[in-house]
Amino acid sequence: MPDNVSLLGFADPVSSWSHLLGAAVFLGLTLRLLRRYGSDALRVAAVLLLGVSSVFLLSMSGVYHLLEEGGSARPILRQLDHCGIFVLIAGTLTAVHLLLFSGRWRWIMIVVAWTVCALGITLKTVFFAQTPEWLGLALYLGMGWLGCVSTVRLGLLHGWPFVSLLFAGGMSYTLGAVLDFLRVPVLAPGLIGAHELFHLAVLIGLGLHFAFVRRALMRPDPAAQSDVASHA
Repeated sequence: MPDNVSLLGFADPVSSWSHLLGAAVFLGLTLRLLRRYGSDALRVAAVLLLGVSSVFLLSMSGVYHLLEEGGSARPILRQLDHCGIFVLIAGTLTAVHLLLFSGRWRWIMIVVAWTVCALGITLKTVFFAQTPEWLGLALYLGMGWLGCVSTVRLGLLHGWPFVSLLFAGGMSYTLGAVLDFLRVPVLAPGLIGAHELFHLAVLIGLGLHFAFVRRALMRPDPAAQSDVASHA
């Protein structure tokens, strides 16, 4: 894709505006979920993890795409942007497992998620220049689909419509990431290409996962009805 068209001081206006606006929207949604469903510490922790990780990623991404090439802050923001993806995946997995699982399965998946997150952040900060793009993509997708087994277990227990939002969100992230890697399509050269569509896919995926977490919060006692209750 050709160099992006700078507009109103934004080096990459579509990518920057979309994620800065998204950060504000998901901050508002997080506060709304806390007010409505923050009845206990576990629910508060789940909502905060999802909300803070979402706002962090979108904010870092929005500011990074605002900056012009060559500035001293841009490489730092780029690393924070990439690291934010790992944090968001771990935050989402943790929120789902806090709300809908208990016992060993909950904590095994949470520990695995944050261990992979720490490894990914180390790779993206210490070895950023040496990490090929395909490896970064594989790590993101592999970590994200770690939750596939849990999704299947929830589907078998509660029905597939219950997990449809969770699955659709994962598919949105995946499709956007693959298009970004392939650099297709380019809808408006210099303005809207595969990367901008990836940003849109991230917002859609976040929206679907927020909707799923809200669905989980609406259950009277989600973890108690899990297929991995205290006997697991």
